[in-house]
Parts: sequence; C-alpha cells; structure tokens
Amino acid sequence: MSSLPVFDPRQIQSLLDLGAEPALVQELVDLLEADVPARLEALGQALAEGDALRVLEEAHHLKGSLGNMGLQRFADLARRVEEGARSGALPGTAPLVAAMPEAYREGLAALKAAFPD
Repeated sequence: MSSLPVFDPRQIQSLLDLGAEPALVQELVDLLEADVPARLEALGQALAEGDALRVLEEAHHLKGSLGNMGLQRFADLARRVEEGARSGALPGTAPLVAAMPEAYREGLAALKAAFPD
C-alpha cells in the first residue's frame, strides 16, 4: 500500500485562497461523484479486455482529475497503472486497479470531511 496520504487539502485550499467560492468545492465533488465510478468501471473493463491504450487513457484521466483534487493515494495508484500500461506490464496492474475503488472512497470521504458543504 502507498505511504502517501489519502488526501492532501492544499490544492483545494489554494483555490479558496485565490478567491474561489466555497461552493466550487462542492461542485467539484459532485463532478467527481458523477464521473469517477463510470471511469473506474471503464478502466476495469479495459483491463479485462487487455486494451492497454484504454487502460492508459482512463488511468491518465483519473490521475489528473483526482490528483488535482488532492486525492494523492488514488492518484498514485492511477499513475502506477498508467506506467504499467505504457510499459507493457498490463497484467501487473490488476492489483492496483482493484485497490482504486477503496482509495477513491477513502479520499472522497477525507475531502468531504475537510471541506464540508
């Protein structure tokens, strides 16, 4: 398991410090909740089909969107999946993909706790 924190609030706090409205955080959380489950499913399906390009694309998107929200542990898993897909080690990414839903749930819970509605 990664030694990175589940969530680092600095990215979100930086947005708020720059003048973003607190409601923006809730909008971003809503977008994550609407987008991430489908992307995780697509990632799992691409892995099951052995489609390295789709795995790479989904992992890259997830790495960026959740990493930008401070979900560090999740972003690290996605980065490692992306690297595995890029290097041809796709079968080795299966445990990482399997760990992503829990990392997402933990990170999302930490994000919501740090920045409640």
